[in-house]
Amino acid sequence: MRGGFCESISQEGRIPTSARRVRVTARQIYSFCEAARLGWNKTAAAACLRHGYRFLLNYSAPDGLLFHGLSDDDSLVDQDHHLYDQAFLLFAYAHSFAHLQDEDYRRRALLTLASLKERLGHDAGGFKDHTAAPYPLRSNPHMHLLEAALAWMELDANPTWRMLADEIVALFKSRFYDPDHGVVREFFHADWSVIDEDGRSRIEPGHNFEWAWLLIRWSQATGGKIGDRAERMIAFAEQHGVDPVRRVAVNEVWSDGLIADGKARLWPQTERLKAWLALADVREGQGRWSAEQNALEACRGLFAYLDVDARGTWHDVMLEDGSFNAGPAPASSLYHIICALGELMRYLERQTVTGALDRYGDKAEVPSPMPAGIIMGML
Repeated sequence: MRGGFCESISQEGRIPTSARRVRVTARQIYSFCEAARLGWNKTAAAACLRHGYRFLLNYSAPDGLLFHGLSDDDSLVDQDHHLYDQAFLLFAYAHSFAHLQDEDYRRRALLTLASLKERLGHDAGGFKDHTAAPYPLRSNPHMHLLEAALAWMELDANPTWRMLADEIVALFKSRFYDPDHGVVREFFHADWSVIDEDGRSRIEPGHNFEWAWLLIRWSQATGGKIGDRAERMIAFAEQHGVDPVRRVAVNEVWSDGLIADGKARLWPQTERLKAWLALADVREGQGRWSAEQNALEACRGLFAYLDVDARGTWHDVMLEDGSFNAGPAPASSLYHIICALGELMRYLERQTVTGALDRYGDKAEVPSPMPAGIIMGML
């Protein structure tokens, strides 16, 4: 019994023997928690959480920080501590605490955060990337740390979580966000100056959608101001990062809008959906309807990846010609899929509660609601 959860699953539903990243189990723990919230068996979910928790404890240092990688025989081959991994560890602890109400998760989370600040804290704000090779600095792990902080803010009155979220948003405003292009930048030197290539930066549309979703959530939770940053990031990613023929979000573009990598992984499609739903939540009238239509198109794009013979698997990479790359489905993508499904279901529940007429006023201007088939297609 290897413990934890698998790294991938083949298109035939088999589990390949492979090296594993420890953080994948943290992401799967969240996925089981979200599945339980969406109606899956809560007892089965609790068993999965405890199983995953034992695995994470086995591959954590005494100070709480998670190790990174295992060989195919589960030997610990990478004892480095990555900021990205710790963000998902804190995220898993938050959702496990919400599901099981076990104080040990809160205690472990606070221990991990204290160790993270001590081992990886950056003097100019934010965090270094990992202990063995701190640089270049990256914005993406901070995004997931913000996600974890927001999850804990809903559960724990300890002000440390709000302080962490506010610090990351402040760093986003001062360092990560490029106001000239309306995008989030990815890589930075040790002094937080941006790393570019011949005067332009590589931009990931998926991360722009994801940051926008989180910033809107932070603003809703705290009353903090984000200006037009979320809307601009979504607009840039939609205009330059969505292929006009395939209608899916591609992997990378340049900050000048040209395509850097035209292949399209599954996960940016989920973030596109979440971003447009979040924007619909804060818009009214025609603006909300327009955001909903974009969310609907994002759903259609996502469904193409889920159209496989073996239920419960998915395609990971769409090539430039619209075909899919053969290969196993990364298990870590379940985090993206089920998070998008949860956001969609909650949005539609709020839509039902408020009622279309309340939102749009005149009956003649009420748009058609999102089809119920969207939900059935994702279950």
